[in-house]
Amino acid sequence: MARSSSSTSAKRVIPFTAELAALGVVFGDIGTSPLYAFKQGLLAVGGASVTHDEVLGLLSLVTWAIILSVTIKYVLLVLRADNDGEGGILALVTLLDLHRSANGGRLWLLIAGLVGAAMLIGDGVLTPAMSVLSAIEGLEVVAPALDHWIVAVTVVVIVAVFVSQRAGTDRIGAFYGPIMLVWFLTLGGFGLYGIVQQPGVLVAVDPRYGIALIADHIWLAGAVLGATFLAITGGEALYADLGHFGRPVITRAWLFIAMPALLLNYYGQGATVLVNPAAVRNPFYDLSPDIFDVPLLFLAAAATVIASQAIITGVFSLAKQAIELGYLPPMRIRYTSEHNDQHIYVGRLNWLLMLACTAVVVSFGSSDRLASAYGIAVAMAMISTTILFVAYVKRLNRLPVIALVGLAAGLLVVDLSFAAANLTKLHDGGWLPVAIASLVLVVMVSWRRGLEGLGIQQKRFAEPLEEFIARGKPAGSATSPRTAIFLSRGGALTPVALGRLSDLLNVQFTKSVIASVWIASRPRVPVDERVRVTVLDAGHVRVDVRFGYMQQIDVPSVLGPALYSLGIDPDEAVYVIGHERIMPPEEILGIRDALAHVFAFLARNAERSVDRFGLPRPRTIEIGYPVRL
Repeated sequence: MARSSSSTSAKRVIPFTAELAALGVVFGDIGTSPLYAFKQGLLAVGGASVTHDEVLGLLSLVTWAIILSVTIKYVLLVLRADNDGEGGILALVTLLDLHRSANGGRLWLLIAGLVGAAMLIGDGVLTPAMSVLSAIEGLEVVAPALDHWIVAVTVVVIVAVFVSQRAGTDRIGAFYGPIMLVWFLTLGGFGLYGIVQQPGVLVAVDPRYGIALIADHIWLAGAVLGATFLAITGGEALYADLGHFGRPVITRAWLFIAMPALLLNYYGQGATVLVNPAAVRNPFYDLSPDIFDVPLLFLAAAATVIASQAIITGVFSLAKQAIELGYLPPMRIRYTSEHNDQHIYVGRLNWLLMLACTAVVVSFGSSDRLASAYGIAVAMAMISTTILFVAYVKRLNRLPVIALVGLAAGLLVVDLSFAAANLTKLHDGGWLPVAIASLVLVVMVSWRRGLEGLGIQQKRFAEPLEEFIARGKPAGSATSPRTAIFLSRGGALTPVALGRLSDLLNVQFTKSVIASVWIASRPRVPVDERVRVTVLDAGHVRVDVRFGYMQQIDVPSVLGPALYSLGIDPDEAVYVIGHERIMPPEEILGIRDALAHVFAFLARNAERSVDRFGLPRPRTIEIGYPVRL
């Protein structure tokens, strides 16, 4: 049978160890932000000439960004919007049923969801590059003579991270939580060490310092807010990884470990700069005593590898959801854990991300330059999450209109402020994540439209199954003694392969099973709800097989018991599938024609049905036929 649907349920995670594990998976991205966020903020304000009030103002902005955007928006509000325990932008899309029917205002909501998903995939290219590069730049502090090796070492680390994905996170997952716990304790400990030297820095908790900084540097407001946003870029991961641990675990880990450690470290960095203005160069490493530089460098490198692992795994999960919902072409998905069905490996996507990450590192060369490109993708994704979350709250109809408007306004003011600030980076590298997301969005739209067009063509030419059965066997037709299982996109229509075998080759089977695979809106479908059998006549049976969008599709395993109940030996049955040869318009006269060509290219390179559905190759027959869009 297919993999158990409850293996990752938050209810089965052992108490106390769950929070430890969450540190290694959920908070890796936001947990490594102190490596570069405060430094970039100082550079935006004035660099070496930064003043006392400017340091306090920047700390105030970081503090309230963490409180408003991460703690209030995500931890207290958005995490409550789960789809059978799963989170993320596509979970909101399914909660609103946007993937089934979208027109008018719902179409704009769907667009917002797809844009957000595309932006997060684009972020999967930049986050590993930014995190690892920032950590390895500690060589400038530890051994200045080796600074010319920073890019090379970063590339080696990034390649190692992606190569290791094939082995799966289970083998090293046990170390993630403890390492990140040490990391957060180190952040908090060194932060406290810095605060003790300059306790006056704590007054920055007053939001008036942040407001004054923006008011006094109105022309630099975009750059300052853009740098501040770097402190919360990992906030979206809290929602994306909701299904791994559940809301209570993530909430406790954030409120009692991650958030206090982050705030202490930022205030410690601020105190260090106030005591020693030269620390502006790299306040994170200058915060700690020199004797800890080398251990801190290795710990930071380990933390950024874990942060990279988390975002890569998140992109894999997002891509899998998009594939099952029909927004990305099929790709081979391999499960890497016997106990956690969230641990997956998407080989083709993994290598694309690796090539893109290494290209970004080589092209930008430093975290200072890369910071210009970093953040805009997450900022746009956060807006998408807010829009869909408000729409979901409205659908629940639990808040009065005034409260709903207030909720939307409060969340959007913060999100739009950060998005506007990041848009100022477009000319200075910010175009990169937008370009990546645009490419992903084109792929998603092309694939979805192509599937819809393909469905229209099939409905136009395919014969209703009832009519096909009513016609009976053609005179003189040959009958195979074996059972054939025909995969169909819709149980009401005759599978193309079945029709062509009958009409062109005059071939019939003793028993024909028409199997339709459906992807449910929920992450998992219980075993007793997966298969529905309908006997049409003595020679034809229709079987509807349902999977959740987070479940591995293994048709033979699920069909086995149903076939036995019909007196059919599953090991003797053959699978017959139709393979479309997409023929786009010869001339490109508009956007639709261009999208059709993109779809044709994707279809040629997509995972074959025999692999996607886990069919046995020795007993599978593919019948090709042309389809003109």
